[in-house]
Amino acid sequence: MKIILIDSNPIIVKCWKLHYSHIVKYISRHNLQLIYPHDYQFHNLTIEDMIKSQTFTGTTSVVTPTNSLCYMGGGFDLYLLKGMLLGTNITSYKHIENILQHHQMTKHHGYLSPNTIYKIDLVKVFENQYDYKSSTIYQNWNLVEMAQLPTMVVPEMIHRMTHIFDGLWNLLHEYHGDATDIDNLVIPGIGTGYGHLDEYESTKLMIFTFFIYNLKLDSTRLDQLRKSCLILFFFNKDYHHLRNTSDIEEIENCIVTGYGKEKRKNLKEDTIMEFEELFKCVKID
Repeated sequence: MKIILIDSNPIIVKCWKLHYSHIVKYISRHNLQLIYPHDYQFHNLTIEDMIKSQTFTGTTSVVTPTNSLCYMGGGFDLYLLKGMLLGTNITSYKHIENILQHHQMTKHHGYLSPNTIYKIDLVKVFENQYDYKSSTIYQNWNLVEMAQLPTMVVPEMIHRMTHIFDGLWNLLHEYHGDATDIDNLVIPGIGTGYGHLDEYESTKLMIFTFFIYNLKLDSTRLDQLRKSCLILFFFNKDYHHLRNTSDIEEIENCIVTGYGKEKRKNLKEDTIMEFEELFKCVKID
């Protein structure tokens, strides 16, 4: 599957590429294996320019970070809807917003829970209500699906980066199940608009989530817990908060390095760890 990252902000695209290059370096250095052969692309374009200039092979889904009421009149949501009008005789984004909102609110009892994935079969939903198959985005991308990922109830500042991680984790889990038939997954920058997250930190979080979800470790219980502990250290979470002595001893004896044990004593709350330091904390070789 291709993971196609797009943003009109050149800083975000530059940071994606930087963090991706760092992750690739650590994968090679530690001889790590990945589960899925993702092909990453990075585009510094508006969604409208992307729709006009890029064509994809296979089926495509686009991720959009809407709110819990499924209003899509701002940020990436708005530009996506306007882009979906290209090639048709409809000029108001409200026409398709109303169709999508009615479908989602009816199906999900009037509320989209944050960090949850809500897929929409676009061809089916627009049938008899909008000539979607004439749109440029359908013709060029074969965009058959939208994945709404509410990052907030209403547009507001995001205070915990773990919320973005959880949402992206759920997204990846949804698109790597046995039933998925999507070839291209288009994802914008997350959390840097209304969420006011720092571009460098937000993009690092996104790239880390893609990597750690896809990291191939043995299927033993302890090997899977290595991945869990990498996530804890990334978010500067103290595993001693588990409180159970035997659990803590198991983690320290089997998973965490000596460096990690010392680092645990000086974790910086509400920050995320740099990759170079993170890989020193957990035994993964």
